[in-house]
Amino acid sequence: MWKYLLVLSSARLLGRLPTCVLYLLAAVAATLTYTFARGLRRNVWDNMRHVMGPNAPKKELRRATRRVFGNWAKSYADLIRLPHLDLQKFFDQRLVYHGFEENMLPAITNGKGVIITSGHFGNVELGIQGLLGKGVKVTVLTEPLQPPALSRLIDGLRGSKGHAFLPVSIGSIKTVLRSVKAGGVVGITLDRDIEGRSIRVPFCGTPASMPVGAVELATRTGATIVPIFAHRRNGDACEAFLEPPLELVNSGDPQADLKTNVRRLLERFEAHLRRDPGQWTVLEAVWDSQEDEEP
Repeated sequence: MWKYLLVLSSARLLGRLPTCVLYLLAAVAATLTYTFARGLRRNVWDNMRHVMGPNAPKKELRRATRRVFGNWAKSYADLIRLPHLDLQKFFDQRLVYHGFEENMLPAITNGKGVIITSGHFGNVELGIQGLLGKGVKVTVLTEPLQPPALSRLIDGLRGSKGHAFLPVSIGSIKTVLRSVKAGGVVGITLDRDIEGRSIRVPFCGTPASMPVGAVELATRTGATIVPIFAHRRNGDACEAFLEPPLELVNSGDPQADLKTNVRRLLERFEAHLRRDPGQWTVLEAVWDSQEDEEP
């Protein structure tokens, strides 16, 4: 319940503050979390070690780990600021899209439905919010949080501009299916095994359990998968890359095809992840085997 009260009070008391002030507070929160939450720091350190490779200097690993915490805190600042954000101004001045006309628009106009998928990377929340400036509304599946009131609060903040954010459940999955079959746009993450099925595939060179939701939904409905990766630039500015649709392999072996297609989707993410590991705001350990920081 304390998390719910913390987010609620922060949204009500701090949400109207300028972004630069919120980012200063986020920097303090990030430093405290990095310093005292040893378990989370160990998780992120290990994630960075897998992404950057076993030969990465410890100095660079620490730098990337600190940046993860900094960007993670900024994402919460963006969240509580969102209801008061001038979305059109953000769209016009601080958001750059690459690939909307070439990749996203044709996928929308073919009428088969679109699945946008991304990792917890950069400021993907704002990258998706900016689609409203293009006239595109999205239904996004989110991680169920405890208590349920916390899920409703956070998803309410996320949906304050017009998108729909729904915690994963039987009912929300049915909603997503209806939306896709009607030619709508839905969003599903690709880097966290939150709820539902997962599969072990190589990720940054080491097997990890990765979600299959985007690929399974596309296989079942014929919808087009469009990966989106939103890099944080200069604070709250965003450079979002809408990549060419993922062409699904269909060899007649459903299990093998599932593994291949999930792997090919992750390869798209790895290219952005290795370019700037510190923007991957996952504080949980992604791989099974962990290596702690040096003493």
